Order: sequence, then structure tokens, then C-alpha cells
Amino acid sequence: MPERINLWNMPGWAQPLVYLVHAVCLLIFLAVLYRRLHLWWAVGRPEVRWDHLPQRLGRTLLYVLGQRKVIREPTGGLAHASLFWGFVIFFIGTTLAFIDADLFKFLRGEIYLVYEFVLDLFTLLSLLGMGVLAWRRYAARPPQLSYGRRFDLAMAWLAVLIVTGWMLESFRLAVQRPPWGWASFMGWILAQAWIAMRFGEGILRPIHQATWAFHAALAGLTYLFIPVGFLVHIISSTLNVFFARLDRPNGALAPIPDLETAERLGIGTLRDLTWVQLLNGEACTECGRCQAACPAYAAGTPLSPKQVVLDVRNTLHALAPPTLNPFAPLQIRDDAVALVGAVTPKEAIWACTTCYACVAECPVLIEHVDLIVGMRRYLTLMEGDVPAALSNTFRNTERAGNPWGQRGSRMAWAQGLSVPVMAEKGEAEVLFWVGCAGAFDPAGQRTARAIVRLLQAAGVDFAVLGEEETCTAEWARRAGHEAMYVAATEAILETMRAYRFRLLLTMCPHCYNTFKNEYPQFGGRFEVAHHTEFLARLLAEGRLRPRRDLGRRVTFHDSCYLGRYNGVFEAPRAVLARSGARLVEMGRSRERGFCCGAGGAQVWMDTPQARPVHLQRLEEAMGLNPEAVAVACPFCNLMLTSAAQTKGVAERLPVRDVAEFLAEALG
Repeated sequence: MPERINLWNMPGWAQPLVYLVHAVCLLIFLAVLYRRLHLWWAVGRPEVRWDHLPQRLGRTLLYVLGQRKVIREPTGGLAHASLFWGFVIFFIGTTLAFIDADLFKFLRGEIYLVYEFVLDLFTLLSLLGMGVLAWRRYAARPPQLSYGRRFDLAMAWLAVLIVTGWMLESFRLAVQRPPWGWASFMGWILAQAWIAMRFGEGILRPIHQATWAFHAALAGLTYLFIPVGFLVHIISSTLNVFFARLDRPNGALAPIPDLETAERLGIGTLRDLTWVQLLNGEACTECGRCQAACPAYAAGTPLSPKQVVLDVRNTLHALAPPTLNPFAPLQIRDDAVALVGAVTPKEAIWACTTCYACVAECPVLIEHVDLIVGMRRYLTLMEGDVPAALSNTFRNTERAGNPWGQRGSRMAWAQGLSVPVMAEKGEAEVLFWVGCAGAFDPAGQRTARAIVRLLQAAGVDFAVLGEEETCTAEWARRAGHEAMYVAATEAILETMRAYRFRLLLTMCPHCYNTFKNEYPQFGGRFEVAHHTEFLARLLAEGRLRPRRDLGRRVTFHDSCYLGRYNGVFEAPRAVLARSGARLVEMGRSRERGFCCGAGGAQVWMDTPQARPVHLQRLEEAMGLNPEAVAVACPFCNLMLTSAAQTKGVAERLPVRDVAEFLAEALG
């Protein structure tokens, strides 16, 4: 009968010796891991991440075992997934072999044949995946990857583990030649080679014993190799996925506790990080997907989101290098924990557009944006070290209530439209939040007027705040000025509480994200809709009926704060379709859309860019030969219009809001 033969050709003392070696290595591994955990807790600030355990476990299964984000990259991702799943099956197979050898015998008959076949199949998939990864690393060499000996050693280590396992099986099969040997097909193929070369039992048995000793030692030493080598990400990435935040929506930053009384604000040193943010640094697999997706990096700025995270890890490792000595003292010196300016350049911190592409692409759920905004908070609130143009915008907002510094009426845009004001009505079904761009920017004013005409055509009961409206200072929060944002939020909430309305309607994705995801932190809970969502709803209900078919070839640019932050992709496209536009999609669209370059207060800064983000995005649109570019954000409108003017194509390639297309189709 086919059955697993445990420790074939090995002396009786081999099994207890192997178990002893593995037990010692495992204990050292656990001690080293505990030392690392203790380091995170000793250096980092406390943070509770033990809530929602079922959801955390489910997410770990999805992103770690399921490799959900890893396989989004077709070549490297699928290769890594093959390697990972192969070793998961290999680990399960080893565990089953232990049970079969020491607890109860069950690997016999058909069960044993299936067991052997599945093990060989998945180890083969692992080796094939490793071959693809080796091709990428040594031939294709994509620039976003990190390179070095520790990656080479990890690849070689895993490859030798797989091949020596097949060799062991092949030596046994070449000696025993059982008729069911084909079930271990990789070992069987190698066995045919030994048989063809006329290797007799006198040669195969001692080679088998030597290979067995080497393989067993290598497997045991893997416990020691993992925590001090590149493969530590097997542990740290799993922990990072499990502990990734669940306390707030993707679009929300965490408020600063005790803002008015705290002695330190933001992130300037390792000690300002939470233990989970330190874990972020350890969890980075250095795949570089965040860097490849980053518009600031593509523009040639000093920012690489991967490097910002690795700066945390490298500073921590300089403080306490990984070691196999779990009793090595932790020497945490305050002069060795500085980050901002000392390790991470300030220019890199200020280049971020907070577009969230880095977070969206990261396969292990690292929170880059929280880290970068935390560093900005430190520079802004602790050191007052702010780019000059941004500092001027802060002053404009403090003086005039808007970043443009305009002191004119916030209702000038509505001239001739008979727009109702809340101060006169007191109550309305919809409160239309116009925003600073809608009030003062020419393109934003066009959008606001188009929205009003559509609301009036649909018979919507709405009103605006008018002169009572003021800037949400969302951009200031992303620039690190939490104090300005909190003051603006409290003032706006006080104004809104004086009126009654069912729905808060916005035309700016930044305001939309703030009201929807961040105002609940301050007790402001509203039903919030972006104008594209609301217009799509009015069209679906038949309250708006376009009379004209524009028939225009249009490409749509996804706003980061509407799309990636809040998952609103279909509504603007549905509105364009009902307007008769013939939509052509850019290669980078929807959740992988490319930023316009305005977010994170970049619209108010003069960040040097070798290849400006907004020009890159417009060039991508121009490659489709559209007749117009559609947007759903006043800042995207501003940036892409500027790019069109720079390239001299503003007249033949107009940039218009989705609402303008629908208003035109309405007649």
C-alpha cells in the first residue's frame, strides 16, 4: 500500500536531534520577535488596534492568504502569490507529516498519493514564481524595486529549500522504485535521471543522508534567518495587515488629541510615532508600487513614499539593529531618533499631493499619508517651517475666509440666477455648499452656475449659505495646520446648526470628503452628496431630462478625493453618458487614476517639478484625441485648464465640469 515512509534511510537518533535543533531555533525566533515587539512598544506611542477582531481576521485572510492586492500587478504579483501559496501548502504538508509520524498514521493509500502530488505541484509553482521574480530582479530590473544581497540571499535560500526537498524524494524513489512513485512527480522525474546514470543504492543512500542533514539544518536555520533578513516581512506584513486602522474612513485623518495643551504636535522623531507606525516601516516589502504610483515622484520631486516609510525602519534599525541575541540591550538615545529634516528631507514632505495612490497600491496596507501629514503637522505647528507661498495662503484665509484672499461678495457668482439664501429661508431640502472655488474661481463659478440651473430645472428645494459660508480649510489640514482646520470646522458647524436641511450638497470633492468623513469626528453628521451623485440620482428619477445629445468625444479625469478616497466612479460617468458624451477612458483611471497635482495644498505651493504633474495628466488625455476633458472637481478643473493653456491647446481641448455638460444637454 502507498504510504509515507518517515525518516527512510536515517538512523534512529536523527528524528530527536532534528526536533531538538528545530525547537531551539524556534525558541530563538520567538525571543527575537518578542524583542522587536518590545522595541516598537518602548519607542512608539501607545495605540489601541485590538478592536473589531472578526473584521481584522477576515482582512488578514483576504490580503495575506488571498494576496488580494499583490496579484493586482500581473507579472510580479502573480509570481509572488505562486511563491507564497506554494510555501503555505509546503508548511501545511510539513505539519501533516509531523502528525503522521508522531501522532497517528493517516498518510496512506489515495490520501498519501494526493498529498504527494499536491505538495510537488505547489512547490513547482513556487519555483516557477521564483523564476519570474528572478527575471524581474536580474533582467528587467524595474526601477521601483529595491536591490541588494539580502534579496539575493532570500531567493537562493528558498530555492535551495525546494530543490533539496525534491532531491530527497528522488533518492528514495530511485532506490525503492514503487509503482506509485509518479505521485511525487518532481522527485520521480529526478529519480529517472539517477536510474539512467546507473547510480546504485551504495551511492544514493549516503547522498540521501547528507542531503537530508543539509535540508533539515537549512529548514531549522530558516527560523533564525527570517527575523534578521528580508523574509521578516512574512511576519511584519501579516501583523501590519491585521493591525491596519479601522477607526475611521479612508478619507479621514486622525485628529490631534489635546490640540491646545499637547507639548508636542505631529511627527518629528521616532518617539512621535505610534507603535503601529513603527510596524509600518518593518512591514514594507520594498516592492515600490507606492513609488511607481506617486505623482510627486513621477514629477521628479524628492518624494518617494517608499523611502519615507523606509526612513522610519532604517532609523529604528540604526537605534537597535536586528540581532539573534534576544538579550542585547536596547539603547534608545534621544539624539538618534530624529526623522524630519535629519533623515527625511523637508522638500520630500512638502511635495506630497495626498492623492492616496500610495496607500491604495500598497499590498500590506501601509499608511503613508498619515505619516507624511504627521510630519507636516510637526513642521507647521512646532517649527513654523512652512513654504512661503503656503504661509501666504494661511494668512489669506485668516484675513478673508478663503485661500484666494478675496474680500468681495461670496454671492457674485450667482448674479441673475435668483439663488435662495438660508438666512432668508431658514430651511431647505438641500443645502448647496458652493465652496471657495465656486465663489471666487472663474471655472468654479461656471460649475456653480450650471449646478444651480440643473437644481432649478429639477425643482429641487435648495439654498446656499451665501456670505455665511467660509473655507473648510481642508487643504490646511493636509498641510499640517490642524489648528486652522479645527477653528474653521467649529465655526461652520455653529452656522449649520442654525438651519434645517436634509442633504448637504457639495461641488468640491475635498469639501465632500471633509463633510462626509471628517466632520463626524467633531459631531457634525450629515447626509452628504457630491453634485455628480445628486445629478445622477435626479436623472434616474426622471427629474432631469436632457433634450440634446452632445455627441462629443470626451475623456473623464477621476478626482482623487472623489474616486480613490470615496469610491465614486460611476456617478460622473453616468451623468456624462446621459449628456450624450462619447466617453474614452485614460489608461490610468478609476481607482488607479493619476492625480492632477492640486491636492495636499499643492495648489497653493510652488513645489519645483521637473515634469509637472498636471502637464503629465493632460498629455495622457491628449493621447486619446478627445474633444474635451471632463472633471468633477474645481481644483482638477483649475490644474488641467492651466496645463491646457501652458501647452497652447485650451481652445481646442476645453476642460469642463460634468455639470456643465449636463446643463448644455438640457438645453
